[in-house]
Amino acid sequence: MQPILSVRGVSKTYASGHRALGAVDLDINKGEIFALLGPNGAGKTTLISIICGIVTPSSGAITVGGHDAIADARVARMMIGLVPQELSVDMFETVLATTRYSRRLFGRPANDAHIEQVLKDLSLWDKRNSKIMELSGGMKRRVLIAKALAHEPDILFLDEPTAGVDVELRRDMWKLVHRLRERGVTIILTTHYIEEAEEMADRVGVINRGELLLVEDKAVLMKKLGKRELDLSLVEPMTVIPPELAEWQLTLTDEGTRLRYTFDAQAERTGIPSLLRKLGELGIAFKDLDTSKSSLEDIFVDLVAAKREEAA
Repeated sequence: MQPILSVRGVSKTYASGHRALGAVDLDINKGEIFALLGPNGAGKTTLISIICGIVTPSSGAITVGGHDAIADARVARMMIGLVPQELSVDMFETVLATTRYSRRLFGRPANDAHIEQVLKDLSLWDKRNSKIMELSGGMKRRVLIAKALAHEPDILFLDEPTAGVDVELRRDMWKLVHRLRERGVTIILTTHYIEEAEEMADRVGVINRGELLLVEDKAVLMKKLGKRELDLSLVEPMTVIPPELAEWQLTLTDEGTRLRYTFDAQAERTGIPSLLRKLGELGIAFKDLDTSKSSLEDIFVDLVAAKREEAA
């Protein structure tokens, strides 16, 4: 199946010599939710801005729905909706007027039924005649989403969409994302809320310092890189780990009251049975144990740290 969005060798170096983005290759399939993770300054917004035609790339090619995003920019851009990080609306316009205007801006014929549905989906219909300057910060964020959806895009970019917004809006946002995906809309989001990407995304890309470190199915990524931790609550606190336990590379936490063992759950042998036997032989008693798996955030932090070590 041909991807709805294809990025090949796209880079950006500014006149100052600052390289904001290396040569990025990325394919996005129709109807998927793709999460792009990375710290501030990693290149997430630069990549989105290039795809959306806001920033000119230094090199590379982009196709959107089979259309060259540079040679056929107008058609390609019509397929894209963008919700930027920053508010970019006329504060003196009403909610309804600015949403209608966004639709006309892309050459779409008037469709009041669609505009009404978008505003209702975002709990903005009751505010349709209010000036944007009269709205709360969360409501203004909803208006940005309404503007991006006004022209019925095939691809929706959400650039840090829930940063600094209330819990209610965040829940509404993800409900809307699910509904859009059901209609076949492709969702590409950047976020600092890694738990949201872990819950929502089909695939995850990790970017840092302008380099796309990896792109992977979320489930495969968790299986490939995720680790599990075994925590033992000790009956008696320990100050040091006995040398007889060195092969398990244990750590003490919670002021010596918990013993932690990190292991690969996919390995043929986890080492847990032999560890528990050795603890018994040494007379080290524990009153409880539990296991947990690495989160996507743990994986992300490890990947970025590894990349920094390579660069050092």
